[in-house]
Amino acid sequence: MNRLFRQDRLIASNTIRATFAGWHDQAIAAFMLLVVLAVAHAWFTDRPWRVAAWTALGAGTLIGIGAGRLVRARLAFHAFDGLLAADALHPHTRLRYRTAWHGIGLALLTVATLIVRPSLLVISVPAYLAGVLIAGLTGGVRMPKRLAGTARPGWTLRAWSHRPIAGVAAATVLLVLLLPTRTLGTNALMAVVGIGTVLLALILTSADDAIVRFMTIAGHGSRRIFVHHGKGIATFLAVSVPGCWIMLGPVAAGIAAAACVATLLLLALRVLAYRLHTKRFADFLVSILTGLLMLVAYSMPVALPVITLAMFWQLHRRGRTKTWLLV
Repeated sequence: MNRLFRQDRLIASNTIRATFAGWHDQAIAAFMLLVVLAVAHAWFTDRPWRVAAWTALGAGTLIGIGAGRLVRARLAFHAFDGLLAADALHPHTRLRYRTAWHGIGLALLTVATLIVRPSLLVISVPAYLAGVLIAGLTGGVRMPKRLAGTARPGWTLRAWSHRPIAGVAAATVLLVLLLPTRTLGTNALMAVVGIGTVLLALILTSADDAIVRFMTIAGHGSRRIFVHHGKGIATFLAVSVPGCWIMLGPVAAGIAAAACVATLLLLALRVLAYRLHTKRFADFLVSILTGLLMLVAYSMPVALPVITLAMFWQLHRRGRTKTWLLV
């Protein structure tokens, strides 16, 4: 068996066991998983197939991109800092490592799709593979030679995505892609606008945990860090929403605005979490909190503003104690 895969499988297994060591933690995790699957099943079952298919396409693509980036990051770690660097530099071993992990990802996505709505399997699996391909292509973007050795891979692209010009460019791409959708029905149009906006907004709201923690110990507060990372998505919101209103009407503009606000909240959560915790635990915490907010939004939308404000205030209050603190 591939030694790289066996080592990371053991690390993942130990991490899960350590995270959910107590029986109550395991019970809560199982309950949350069942609730999420039940809510997803209810939502997809009640939607027309075209809307459900567009949603599955967007979700599968996002999952594939995330999985592809995670696998690539682990291979980069093994190649430069791992104990099995020789294996990580071997092309055949790298291919087997990718195949093994993406096989597990496809299996989990297949099980979830079968539970949610089996007919969407023909959409979710190709979307996952397309996401993996997108992650591979974007991961191959190289830095200028003058920056080589002074920045981490992907730093230039991530830093550029925080600039206002990146938001204008992303909004232009969105509006061009939405030109052919004017003939679609309302439900299909809402799905396309929402998926397209979220995909582009996520690119603009990436956050580097090292930069967040450095700015924290240098004395910058949560607001300044958020503004530093949010300039791109702010201009994207300012251009895309009026553009959608002019091209497709107020419904499309509302969907685009809601998607942008949701990604801004996700960016704020990540910034606050990175101020408090290491990247691995912060990402896990953000995933849990995001799932909780989605569940509240679906089941008790009236309580969503209160819970959101309480969550952000608690993270912000705890994060203020980390300012100027070397940890």
